Amino acid sequence: MSTEIRKEVCCPDCGAKTTARMWSGINAEVNPNLRLSVLDESLFDWRCPQCGYEAMLAYPCLYHDKGRRFMIYILPGKPDPAKAAGIGAQFPQLRGVRKRVTGSLATLKEKILLFEDGLDDRAAELVKLLLAMVLERGKGKRVEQGFYCSSDEAADRIGFSFFVEGEEEPVRRMTSFAAYRQALSIVQNLLSPDGEEFLVVNEKYARDLLYRYRHGGEPPQKEQPDTAGNTAEPAAAAAEPSGKTPETNEETAQASGNPAEPAETAPHAGGEAEKAAENAAAARQEAPPVPDSTPETAAQTGAQAQDAEKEPSAAPEADGTEESGGKPSPEPHAEHADENRDEAAAKAQDAPKTEMGE
Repeated sequence: MSTEIRKEVCCPDCGAKTTARMWSGINAEVNPNLRLSVLDESLFDWRCPQCGYEAMLAYPCLYHDKGRRFMIYILPGKPDPAKAAGIGAQFPQLRGVRKRVTGSLATLKEKILLFEDGLDDRAAELVKLLLAMVLERGKGKRVEQGFYCSSDEAADRIGFSFFVEGEEEPVRRMTSFAAYRQALSIVQNLLSPDGEEFLVVNEKYARDLLYRYRHGGEPPQKEQPDTAGNTAEPAAAAAEPSGKTPETNEETAQASGNPAEPAETAPHAGGEAEKAAENAAAARQEAPPVPDSTPETAAQTGAQAQDAEKEPSAAPEADGTEESGGKPSPEPHAEHADENRDEAAAKAQDAPKTEMGE
């Protein structure tokens, strides 16, 4: 069953201390209403009863879909893969269940949509990365985020929405579902069976996988700065907001702790990272078969990948073309979304609603 707790929250606007209801664990089968609240992004909403100040609370939460055999642990901020690997040891009875760790509500919702569609998020991240590389070359701009929107194997289509640097509207791209099947073959040939550990499957994960596929070895390890500051410490009774989101006038809150006991939480301002996945989730509820907590997998795609300029000998292929009408290449190329086939992806036009925190 789902686990409800209550914690004290201090309003950063008026300073009033109130008790807020939170969910440290969500069972999607037992409480389907909580699943819908995650997908429509209302589960983490909070409103000060004294002054009406609105925010989005951010705290650790474990989402479990027993029937579809997947778990997603949301840890606000930037999840550390090393720490994620250690979480699996706490749940030895869950071997064979796909387990993920994510840092934002956007990626939580994206993962839910992917798994509910019966897709492997590792293969989907690889297709998304390759499409983003093509989009960056075509536009000469950095792709900041990308979200899975929809797929239709019978119609041979899988679609994503991308947010490009300097552009307000998302760019939608669809490619052949065959590209996903080829990416899935790469995943099955190069990676261990899924379900042993909690994994952080994001853009970096996809880049490392692409490097292994192209070069036949592990990618060189770069020295990383100390990221201790990225892990949220237990929040104090109050936190100073950093500003409201212009479009929604809503903010995020930040907290930490274990799945059963989030720390005291205070509202904290957020960015624009969730709405695309939220709208994608809404689209799925309108169009069968599918109706964060969606599913930053928003992932940022950096322009620094020099491998994008090289054409692999047997990279996932797609029959799509770039927006400019260029001819297909071994990497999946973006193609115009057919107006009658792209309705689900079109739902992801708006910028994401909030960020769950750093």
